[in-house]
Amino acid sequence: MAVVEMQKVAIIAHESIKESLIDTLYKEGVMELSEAESKNIEIDHTEVNYRAAELKFAIDVLKNHASKETLAVAGKSVPENDIIFAAKHTDVRGIVDQLHKLEERDTDAERTGKEAEALSKALSPWMNLKHSLADSNESELAVRILGLIPSLKLKSLRDKIDAENLRTEISEVNVTAKETYCVAHILKEDQKRFEELAVSEGWTNVELPRADGTPTELYEQALMHIKESERIRTKSDEERSRLSVELPNLTKVAIFMKWLSDRQSAREAMSPTETTVTLLGWVPKKKLGTLEQKLQSIGPAVTILKVKPDENEDAPVLLWNPTAVTPFESVTNLYGYPLYKEFDPTLSLAPFFALYFALCLTDAGYGFVLALVFGIAILKKKLKIRESKLAWTLFLGGLVTIVVSIPFGGYFGLAPEQVPAFLTKTTAEGGMLFKGQIWNLNEQSGINFLQNLSLILGLTHLFYGMFLAGYYKWIHGKKAEAFWMDFTSHILMGSILFMVFAPDVLTEISKYIFYAAILLMVWGKGYGSKIIIRPLMGLIGMLNFTIGMLSNTLSYLRILALGLVTGAIAMAVNQVAIEVGKLLPVFLAIPAIIIIAFMGHLISIALNTLGSFIHSGRLQFIEFFSQFFEGGGKAFTPFKRSTN
Repeated sequence: MAVVEMQKVAIIAHESIKESLIDTLYKEGVMELSEAESKNIEIDHTEVNYRAAELKFAIDVLKNHASKETLAVAGKSVPENDIIFAAKHTDVRGIVDQLHKLEERDTDAERTGKEAEALSKALSPWMNLKHSLADSNESELAVRILGLIPSLKLKSLRDKIDAENLRTEISEVNVTAKETYCVAHILKEDQKRFEELAVSEGWTNVELPRADGTPTELYEQALMHIKESERIRTKSDEERSRLSVELPNLTKVAIFMKWLSDRQSAREAMSPTETTVTLLGWVPKKKLGTLEQKLQSIGPAVTILKVKPDENEDAPVLLWNPTAVTPFESVTNLYGYPLYKEFDPTLSLAPFFALYFALCLTDAGYGFVLALVFGIAILKKKLKIRESKLAWTLFLGGLVTIVVSIPFGGYFGLAPEQVPAFLTKTTAEGGMLFKGQIWNLNEQSGINFLQNLSLILGLTHLFYGMFLAGYYKWIHGKKAEAFWMDFTSHILMGSILFMVFAPDVLTEISKYIFYAAILLMVWGKGYGSKIIIRPLMGLIGMLNFTIGMLSNTLSYLRILALGLVTGAIAMAVNQVAIEVGKLLPVFLAIPAIIIIAFMGHLISIALNTLGSFIHSGRLQFIEFFSQFFEGGGKAFTPFKRSTN
């Protein structure tokens, strides 16, 4: 219904106007190019890809160091002349080389810093050791061993050494609650026995790095190296921040390189002969006449021909919906594009998605904030509907939430008793509601209503999906299958509604109509089977249908669950803010309540908006689309110049 009709074409032009042809197609942006079936020359793109990767590296690095103002400028759409000027006058090679030097310097500094940190950590317990680590630990008669031992075991070790008259002296270098760092001087003759006794008491030898200086001197040097490493990295970041002013120019160069890449792809897509070149591709049928006129303006040596697609070749998919529906293409595209021969489900899902999203939020205050935030973003950045569909979807979702939530009285989780009297009304039973409020979700009656509404919407949604499935088959000539497999379920639903709402005089007749509808559907669900087993296959199909409808319909209760959760979280935020305020003096209580309420509701809006979007989308993708939608189409990507 909204998939644009495509035409495969072949453009044949004289070799002499090849570049003019590419320029025209690039400017018009209405043709998706197909790869040439055969290429005479294999082109090596390694160097170009390397340069593009280098440019991307520079842009990615500088994005992390640019100011908000610079990022805003870099993100704006710019005129073509500015892009061409930047491509000619920006020293990309110099910027990339400088960034690489900074990266190498940072890598060296980081390695030095980590080595210094490891050294300082190893030396910190040995600061009281006075000899140089360059000195030998072994003399002609004695050895020096560094080690650590559990503090409670040191006395026991000394006692054993004294008992065996080992010629050993243990000095304590550093004592902690658990361990003692020691240096032991031992005659070589007693070394083996000392090591046996020491190990039995939990002694662990320690090897310090060989270096010229005492642990204290080396520790201080390590700290200096750490500080120097940090200084170098800070200086590098400052230089990157200085270079970040070139970010807008680099993004323009990236756009220019994309243009060159696109043009080269177009050249490679051409099938050349001695005097002509041929381009194959797809064009929207309604744009074909305009494109033909533009090509004729190049000269007489070019023509455009309609060609038959290859067998099993699918046309690319371009969606085109009414302006009010276009934003919801962002929801459809999350699932995937329809096949070219399918119809676009966006028009069908749009009202359901917006309504489910609003019911999941069920808070007019949250809807107002959502609409305000995205409305300001749309106005400030001048976001067009067809280019910023998600932003417009959330903006419209906020507006629908305001309208839908008023009957439920959802306003930032506030109760009617907490707002000024002119915003409330008194019910016939003496209760208090917001003006415009009809149902109260804090009472069982309100919960029951939202529950029943969710189930009714679910049934409506599912049967509408089955209708679309039947309609699709019907218009493609499968009328018998559409009737038996899809429309008999609608006949059954109609008989149920007639039986429920029929006047007393027609009660008996409505039952017979209901029984007949069941038999009709059983026969229908067996469609495609042999007559002998058709009733059996129909019963199995009927059972599957019943189970599927039951499980799918119950899935719509998530609308009730999310609607209640939104209100509960909002009320909890208010309660926390009030309770904290009670613990503080008045001059601190008011700002504390405001800050807690603001931050709490901000987080709640973000989480509940995300949840509402995800679950509303899930009801489309799993329950609704499964009735009629296959998907898997390839998006139409025209050959055109972009300045973004």
